[in-house]
Amino acid sequence: MTKSHILVLGGGEDQLPAYHEARRLGHGVIGVDQRPEALGAAAADLFLCMTTRDPQRIAAMVGHLDVAAVVSPASDAAQESVAELSRLLKTPHQPSPDAVRASVDKGYFHSVLARLGLPAYRHVQSDDPAELRRAAAELPMPVIVKPSDSSGSKGVQVVADPEALPAALDEARRYSFSGQVIVEEMLLGRHLSAEAFLQGARLGTVAVTERTTTGAPRMITTGHTVPAELAPATEIRLRSLIMDVCEELGHVDGPVNFDFVVDEHTEEIRFIEMGARLGGNGMPLLVKHAYGINTYEAALRLALGEDFDLTPRHNKKTALRILTSDTDGVLRAVEGADAVRALPQTAELQIFASPGGKVHRYTQAGHKLGYLLLVADSHAELREARARADALLRFDVEPDPDRAPDIPPATATDAAPGPGSDTRLLTEKTP
Repeated sequence: MTKSHILVLGGGEDQLPAYHEARRLGHGVIGVDQRPEALGAAAADLFLCMTTRDPQRIAAMVGHLDVAAVVSPASDAAQESVAELSRLLKTPHQPSPDAVRASVDKGYFHSVLARLGLPAYRHVQSDDPAELRRAAAELPMPVIVKPSDSSGSKGVQVVADPEALPAALDEARRYSFSGQVIVEEMLLGRHLSAEAFLQGARLGTVAVTERTTTGAPRMITTGHTVPAELAPATEIRLRSLIMDVCEELGHVDGPVNFDFVVDEHTEEIRFIEMGARLGGNGMPLLVKHAYGINTYEAALRLALGEDFDLTPRHNKKTALRILTSDTDGVLRAVEGADAVRALPQTAELQIFASPGGKVHRYTQAGHKLGYLLLVADSHAELREARARADALLRFDVEPDPDRAPDIPPATATDAAPGPGSDTRLLTEKTP
């Protein structure tokens, strides 16, 4: 009997667990990523080296195979392709069009919040730099400039000086597939995230995390701690708001994640953005170690049209640390990894970079070097374990004398193909 396949769009560190989970469930894996060095290239039964944003071409390449499901964890930019390929290949689960749009268009998500009468903040979105400059002049500084349809913190920048705004707008446009850029009022308060999963129009599970970032100007996520220390009334309100948004978007089954800010004085919740897919930056790993829930399996079973289980097995205080470099260069050695793995609080240490390979400063999420997961009995113990791990783990990087620009041209999984890009079949293995 011919084995059915699961089509995974993207081949990075946050998509790779879906490859392994698909194979564990007895399916072959078709991977798609335009980077020939992507981790998924070696993990797939069939690997297509091409952009994930060309569903018609992908469908033509895999149409002779039995494709049972299409997924793309951690990639907003691929969600439109997931929806279109699910339609073209007639797979069981069809994503909500409005939920997909809210994931890939930050301005549309703002309009959804406005329809629901949820707390808002000022913003402007356009593909016209002059219009953006004029409208941004009416906003209080600092502002946050973002591509309206990208993810992974690419092209995001806090701007405190009006004279720096044109350069920030140009940078954001380079990462926008539509050319649309959004300028938002900067919110003050606690930065948090919610990694949720709906089942039958009900909130099956939600992990609310305290989110740490690099701070201005890039505001890139550096870690999460779960559970966040929220007032019970605030958490109840958050769950209600998540369901209001999902109901408005017709998202009744599947993963969804939100970044939001809580005002430290009023406890008011303001959503920043959402993604109707498994979160990036290791969020499914965090949920697994905190609650014992395998959201990769749940997402794949949903896409396959099967029942899925979101029953928690335990409830542990867990911290995720994103490992990074503060310089461009060549990784010469990783020191202290064994000592960190030996810490009683270490649940998992993943290192994606290899000695001899190039590494980049952490100016976007795709430049991470690995994940560290810590589990403890208290938040204080987590903080102490994190400090010990920081003291032990060291990435020895030889600086690049010809350092690349601060934000290099888009070359990640969800980047559009350049002129002359061809589809290349890199790997085909007999399952």
